[in-house]
Amino acid sequence: MRIRPNIFLVSSLLLTPAFLWLLPSIIQCCVSYGPETMTQTAGLASLTVIIVALIVIWTWLVAGNRVAWVIIAVIVWVWAFPIMMGPLVTHIVALSLSDLSDSVASAWHGDHLSRIALVNTVLFLLMLIGLILPVRALLRIGKPQ
Repeated sequence: MRIRPNIFLVSSLLLTPAFLWLLPSIIQCCVSYGPETMTQTAGLASLTVIIVALIVIWTWLVAGNRVAWVIIAVIVWVWAFPIMMGPLVTHIVALSLSDLSDSVASAWHGDHLSRIALVNTVLFLLMLIGLILPVRALLRIGKPQ
């Protein structure tokens, strides 16, 4: 007997940690003290996007809904990409392999900014893999399996 994994479940399991990883920092932005600031407003908006993304992932995407995949793709590219990868993309210059290995080693040994950059890159790649996996199943004619 061969067990065939549900590609939509695998995709959901890859997308969820990336959204959950952003949750503590977004909540920290929401509860900043003092009068309402732009940071609090952005934090509340981001918290709403994360909640919507998780609801869509675990109610519709797991079921193989094409519209859910489009919603998650928009959230990943319009909201998550600028937050997670924007600072890295704007500051990347021609890096050699040794510079990249030094950056990973620095992140591994605890340099805070390097660790954030590495974790955000890994989690964004998880998001991309989670988006790419179900594409073939979604493009089939008829109801996805």
